[in-house]
Amino acid sequence: MKKLIIALLLLAMLLLAFACGVISDDVDEQDQIIIGVPTYNIADAQVKMFKDYLDTYIRGCFDGVTFIYSESITNSSELMDFLELCAGQGAEGIMAFISYDLAAEVDFCAQNSMYYIRPAGTTTDAEFASVADNPYYVGEIGPGAAVEYDSGVKMTEALADPEAGHKYIVLSGGACIGNEMHRLRTLAILETLEKIYGVTFDEPAEALAVADETTVVQAGDLQVAVCPGYVWRSPADAAVAALIDSNEYDVMLATIPVTVLLSDLSDAGIRCGAIDCFSEENYYAFKDGTLSYLAGKYSSEIGPGFAALYNAITGNAALYRPDGHAFRLEQGFWTAASFDEYEEKYALAASLAVNAYDYDDLYSVVKALRPEADFADFAALVQAYDYDSCRARRGE
Repeated sequence: MKKLIIALLLLAMLLLAFACGVISDDVDEQDQIIIGVPTYNIADAQVKMFKDYLDTYIRGCFDGVTFIYSESITNSSELMDFLELCAGQGAEGIMAFISYDLAAEVDFCAQNSMYYIRPAGTTTDAEFASVADNPYYVGEIGPGAAVEYDSGVKMTEALADPEAGHKYIVLSGGACIGNEMHRLRTLAILETLEKIYGVTFDEPAEALAVADETTVVQAGDLQVAVCPGYVWRSPADAAVAALIDSNEYDVMLATIPVTVLLSDLSDAGIRCGAIDCFSEENYYAFKDGTLSYLAGKYSSEIGPGFAALYNAITGNAALYRPDGHAFRLEQGFWTAASFDEYEEKYALAASLAVNAYDYDDLYSVVKALRPEADFADFAALVQAYDYDSCRARRGE
């Protein structure tokens, strides 16, 4: 597999040099565009996947674009420091993969003439409303509340089996610190387990979902350990390790990446489902049976978000403001419930040679490149994120 990946990367470089070089003749030379990219974990497989797409594919197709990446941001203060650094380096846009105080972040960006977009995230209605009228907030692309919740339901339904086991570890990630994506996924997992087992926990699922310390609850035969935090940081790493080492648990249901746990889960014989991304690490975890279900993002899924930000920076921000407000568009996950299904989708999810969202797709919604582009075109492209639609765009 590694030889195949290397071969695909080499092929990608050749195709990029040809395809992007041909079309770039249509684009006027312009000043350098600097875009800041705050991340929750620069070493995370999903972040690395997005970074490869931006640095290798997007920069190869859009002349003069440079990205500045943060290290792993763990709190609001660190995020604001990074935004200040971006402003000091002349950034004109921010593609945020982490947010702690959206209103404060957007306000700072507006004061420094930096456009801000969330290209792969879900916020609460209140958070979105607080910034929707700010002309420097371009918008939000992400699963949205209904899809986030449904992803937790479907993952739980795929792995929960009262005949096979009754003890579950639930990784709630940042739900306890206001991460709406993780809260909705965790709530869905807990409520679906209650439904499948025909029980109700003494503590409401809404409260368990945002618990700020490891909480073990039991109802009938069902036992659930809800573990908050990020497993690549302390203290969540130690708390989850203790649960795995206890040899009590049958299944892990994770709202976050579990890459750092895969070896331990395999040794303990714990089946796992995760909401993460179509990464190489997850490919091998599916292959060896450690991972049994995935709802995940793919590398080029952030392409439309880049196009919207590029449009704003190049003087066409109004194109993406229906009724004068920032946009909010749904873009959900691909799923895999078997290795064969994962392998089939992985080829398109990870390739830099043939992308789910390629230059032609993005070109079609950038007004500087296609003057007749409009918001309807953009919205249709964003929402055609499912695997079959992406295959159809590539002529498969």
